[in-house]
Amino acid sequence: MIQFRRMTYFTRTELSAALHELGQLAVDAGKVIDLALYGGSCLTLVSNFRVGSEDVDAVAIADQDFIDRAARTIAARHGWPDDWLNDGVRTYLSPAVEGHAAHELFATYPDETNPGLRVYVPNAHYMLAMKLMALRIEPAEKDLEDIVNLLRVVGINNKEEIVAFAAEFYPEARVSGKLRLALDQLWRAYQAKFESNDDEPPRYLSRGGTARNR
Repeated sequence: MIQFRRMTYFTRTELSAALHELGQLAVDAGKVIDLALYGGSCLTLVSNFRVGSEDVDAVAIADQDFIDRAARTIAARHGWPDDWLNDGVRTYLSPAVEGHAAHELFATYPDETNPGLRVYVPNAHYMLAMKLMALRIEPAEKDLEDIVNLLRVVGINNKEEIVAFAAEFYPEARVSGKLRLALDQLWRAYQAKFESNDDEPPRYLSRGGTARNR
């Protein structure tokens, strides 16, 4: 018998509520855990161009085992898949970034006076580099949209800059055939976005703009 994976979809409100529950479980266990969010879940919280995510890409700085157990407890409460929160994104973490470097503290859960979970997110530059390295040769439309918007936030407006930019975090980007093969389609999406010029400027962590400033 084939078992289909139960799907979840987290809006900003639902994701915040889930993190609140996770933080409360950490408080109940007498812990304060630093957790870094990536991918669509991060963009859902900190940008104005993602409205939701099907799962939560998150890596604990320490005590990943507790986070995994707590996530399964929350999954059982709501009927979610056990892997609604998972650390598979570790594959795409840059070896050039250690600890909280290139990250910013986003929020503390349940709240600042009763901390159990401190949630960090990558800055726009690191997020863009990660997205570029994870880009498929035939990327999904939502991945293209995420990258195009991050390119605009960071201020890259030249196709030739993209590989060199990614290589600042991932030196192997310079020889990545996968990234180079996807560039043409990515750049067509970028140009189309600018030609339409009918949307709100993209923002990340309440910041937008076109000047590249690291």
